[in-house]
Amino acid sequence: MNKSLLAPAVASVTALLCSSPVLAESGITIYGNIDASVVTATGIGANSERRWSLGEGNWAPSVWGLRGTEDLGNGLQAHFHLEGGFSSTNGAIANGGTSGIFSRMANVGIGGGFGSVSAGLNLSPFIAAYTSTLGLAGNNFYVPALLMHRDGTVTSGTIAAYPGGTDADPAFGTTGGFFIPNSLTYSVPSESLGGLNASILYSFGGVPGSAGENRVLAGNIGYDFGTVKLVAAASDRDAQYRQYLIGTRFPLGPVNLAANYVHFDPQVGSSTSTFVLGADMEVMPSTRVGINYAHNNSEGSPEIINLSAVYTLSKNTKLYAAYNHATDGIPSSYSGNNDAAGNGSLTQSGNSDAFMIGIQKGF
Repeated sequence: MNKSLLAPAVASVTALLCSSPVLAESGITIYGNIDASVVTATGIGANSERRWSLGEGNWAPSVWGLRGTEDLGNGLQAHFHLEGGFSSTNGAIANGGTSGIFSRMANVGIGGGFGSVSAGLNLSPFIAAYTSTLGLAGNNFYVPALLMHRDGTVTSGTIAAYPGGTDADPAFGTTGGFFIPNSLTYSVPSESLGGLNASILYSFGGVPGSAGENRVLAGNIGYDFGTVKLVAAASDRDAQYRQYLIGTRFPLGPVNLAANYVHFDPQVGSSTSTFVLGADMEVMPSTRVGINYAHNNSEGSPEIINLSAVYTLSKNTKLYAAYNHATDGIPSSYSGNNDAAGNGSLTQSGNSDAFMIGIQKGF
């Protein structure tokens, strides 16, 4: 790259971030994460071959973002959150619900003693509840575990007709959208309600001329009894599905236990249920290990067994290793599922085993 062009650009950005009084007052935080791994997986393609690949996002999604607040006085704050996902393998937009630069979060709102309201592209409260009730698990487990509800279909191309949808056809596996566009969310002021916390989201669906088509209604409610967490959640997407969750996480001596149950009811086809049991513990300083087991009652009774270990090098840097055994065509790693989406010959059609070792670097 031409250094004579690059230097002024870097200097201008640096000066803007460091000296602008507007940015300083707003309390802007720039953050991100990069995740890369080496993956070997069996059961790939029609001949159940072994494949080696460079994986990404197998522990935590590679993202970058900005968030900030402004004190408005009288206990009120304005806030915003922008977050985009990318692939550490090639820098392309990935790990998100839309194809835009800020593919995961793009919202603005206001908060105070009444709680917090945000408008824009928001994380589904259902997904937030789900991920809070797992044992130690990276993206490689909990994303495939969400891809186990697959006996239903949606009607007459509703996904293609509605822009901004993130779910795909439930016949291909997903239980729900992660990041919901065109949405309003409200969260209660949990700091003043003891252990109670709750959020609700409504999406207008993004269909011109109609507020109801493709709309999403989702919410969660939880209570923390000291170290014991209980949570319930539900999500309803127009013309596609309804889903319900109950889950818990609690310590038992040195071990943290977790469990959740998801019932998925598509508009067309059979409803299915998945339960997940998990546990994790610290086995030595800076090292944690975990196990998760997922079982679904759909045709073929797919299952996943996941073993994970994380070694913390610093506050922002971790080394990890994971193993997934998956049955009946369930993806055995997050990056493997993405590869198969782009190349049908890489689909896992039967049982598969994936081993991965990687690094996660936050900033």
